[in-house]
Amino acid sequence: DSRFFQHNGFDLPRFGKAVIGQLLGHSDAGGGSTLTMQVVKNTYTSTEASGIEWIIRNFTDISMSVFNVEKTYTKEQIIEFYVNNHGLGGAWGVEEASKYYFNKSAKDMNLAEAALIAGMFQAPNAYNPYSNPEAATKRRATVLNLMYKHGYITEEDYVKAVYVSYS
Repeated sequence: DSRFFQHNGFDLPRFGKAVIGQLLGHSDAGGGSTLTMQVVKNTYTSTEASGIEWIIRNFTDISMSVFNVEKTYTKEQIIEFYVNNHGLGGAWGVEEASKYYFNKSAKDMNLAEAALIAGMFQAPNAYNPYSNPEAATKRRATVLNLMYKHGYITEEDYVKAVYVSYS
């Protein structure tokens, strides 16, 4: 959700692109949910739905995101809800994942470690560095590239973090 700090809980361009891509049968169209919508889905509504129920649930997620969650909580609080409400391949939440994978508190992670954990949110088991180190490293590079592309890190930080190896 690269525009998380710019939208109000719903990212219309991203959602529209995802819907059109799905309608055209593109499996790589990506999701249209924002972090806020995912917090709503994981906390209040459901991740299971299809057909008309899926459409209704998505409109409910959008409405609750825009009119409830984003009006009640800061962006920082929403991120905190998001990162602490996920299983990350043997750990629950970022703090536990940091201890599980790196034997340190989340506040002590370096950029490469934080990017690896961030990359796991998309598919925790597929990007588990213990069981799938190659996939985890590739996903970490993707996360770092996106962070650089969107101006969250410098080129120097990107190059330094992308070439860190874990054994």
